[in-house]
This record gives sequence, structure tokens and C-alpha cells, in this order.
Amino acid sequence: MDVDGTLEGRQDYAIHGQRYARLYFTLPDDPETIHQCQLPDDAFDPDLKAGDPVVITFLLKTVMAIRKKAA
Repeated sequence: MDVDGTLEGRQDYAIHGQRYARLYFTLPDDPETIHQCQLPDDAFDPDLKAGDPVVITFLLKTVMAIRKKAA
């Protein structure tokens, strides 16, 4: 299921050479609650920055990917 949201922050890190990011985002139905997820570098766009509109892909309430929303 794809849901629109807003990226609120990003924290990059690496484990044994593999890049990951902790991504913080809000959803339009509850903009006061900031959610977070941890994803490998192939599951999010490398140029994401705070304030970007994004599309969040969920599977069974788990974030699978976050991509920049197409203009």
C-alpha cells in the first residue's frame, strides 16, 4: 500500500560497509506524530532531504520503501 507523507529527517549510517538510513516521516492524517523506519540504501532515494513530499510503501504495517513523490 502506498501512502503520501512528508520526510522530516534522515540519519545515514553504515554497518560493515552497507549503507542504511533512519528516516523520519509524518503522514497527512496525523501530522503531529513523527514515525521512523530504518531502510537499506536501495529502499529509498539517495537525494531525499527533510521537507520533501514522499510516497511510503507499506507491507503489513512495515515500511518497505520511501521514494520522492513525482512532481
